Amino acid sequence: MITFYDLAKKGPQTTWSPNPLKIRFALNYKKIPYKTVVLEYQELEAEFKKVGIPPSDTWGDGRPMYTSPSIFDSSTNTGVTDSYKIAQYLDKAYPDTPKLFPPGTEALQAAFYAQFYEVIAPFYPFAFPKVPGILNPSSAEYFYRTRSLVFGDLASFEPQGEKRAEAWKNVEAAYTKLDGWLSQSSGPYIMGETVTFVDFAVLAMIYATELVLGKDSKEFTDLMKWNNGRWAEYRKSLEQYA
Repeated sequence: MITFYDLAKKGPQTTWSPNPLKIRFALNYKKIPYKTVVLEYQELEAEFKKVGIPPSDTWGDGRPMYTSPSIFDSSTNTGVTDSYKIAQYLDKAYPDTPKLFPPGTEALQAAFYAQFYEVIAPFYPFAFPKVPGILNPSSAEYFYRTRSLVFGDLASFEPQGEKRAEAWKNVEAAYTKLDGWLSQSSGPYIMGETVTFVDFAVLAMIYATELVLGKDSKEFTDLMKWNNGRWAEYRKSLEQYA
């Protein structure tokens, strides 16, 4: 049995961060049984040390960094962190389930995955300042403090006034670039007719926009209309894995 470690939020629990979302989609797609354990940010390190999940990175001062998504697979006594590494592990450990990395797509997916987060970066100033508002108090404080160290005070990170409209045009341009890439595909997905891990990366960002900014927000409404409704259709075609 796989234990999937997700991040807590206010109200009914729904995965809100694009990183755990990718793995929830992947597990559902592969139909691998799993249970979800929901943790606050500050609970991750103690829990992961206890069960044997390694850190995903290090902080600037050299301390180990423990992050979600992470999984522990009791059938192999293996802990894995980082969404891309988890996806690779799932294909290797469960070879009889649908492939997230079908043979021949590995290099292309790696390249797309790396470029995707650079292209979509203009979206972060709209999302990150909203995240503390959907978290429980302890996680909200942690998120605000740690992200402010990276991006500057989150209160001033979100564009305002005339700058906001211009910044949102940059987000639209990012999705238009993604639309151009997808238009070269022979099917509705990045690898044609076949669903692969990078599709879940794009889908996770769409879901995160809805969950963090709100279903009725201007931003999510815009996203569902952009590129002749491509992203609304893309979401609908994959929502069975949510």
